[in-house]
Amino acid sequence: MLRIFIHSGHLDTRNAGNVMAIVDITYKKQNAWSDYQVVLSVKGVGMAAQDEVLSYPRWAGSLWDLVARALTRCLYRDDQAPEPPEPDRRCAYATRLCAVIEKSTADARSIELGTCELSQVGKQRGVYTAVFQKDILGERTASFTYGLKSLDVCDLMLRAICWAYFDKAVLGERPPLCIPASFELEKLDIFDSGILTEPARTGFRRYLGTNIPAAKAPGNMAKMTDYIDFLERG
Repeated sequence: MLRIFIHSGHLDTRNAGNVMAIVDITYKKQNAWSDYQVVLSVKGVGMAAQDEVLSYPRWAGSLWDLVARALTRCLYRDDQAPEPPEPDRRCAYATRLCAVIEKSTADARSIELGTCELSQVGKQRGVYTAVFQKDILGERTASFTYGLKSLDVCDLMLRAICWAYFDKAVLGERPPLCIPASFELEKLDIFDSGILTEPARTGFRRYLGTNIPAAKAPGNMAKMTDYIDFLERG
């Protein structure tokens, strides 16, 4: 399960008292193209919405991309959000927000996978900078304008992700599933793992090291059956 916490303030001040919203993302069907159940809970409201993200390719892009699609489904009941209006001088605003992606499994809880810090720039309302960190994919930043008559921290976080990863206020295309070309060698269907794009390349190598420590292959060569297992269960 993935749990995303949105807090007021910055990362070093986050605590249970300044949680503004929580997004839970759980598997409904785990496969190379997985289906996810999504639940959004908002402070003062409780469980605000639940929905689904369907046929999403695993290990194809940043987890922030999945979070943005989960927020879009919960907030707008659609795969795409409408364009936000231009902010005016009277718009509501947040001075600082942060978000954390945590993973919980049967063996471990609260494993931090990604963070975001969002800050208002100067004293001008609706002008923000957001910095996203992700284990494998590193840092992304965005500067953008956003403002509504009342503050919606979930929609603000959605727009920040979109600006950081798509350079616009709404979602871009879903990332394609990374499926490498393979060939037969000594009756095995193999491929060069070096051609995988991130995060699949690093994720697959970590999976091999954890789950198949005795695997023998020349250099980057790997069995296609191991990669399929990684996509479905890794």
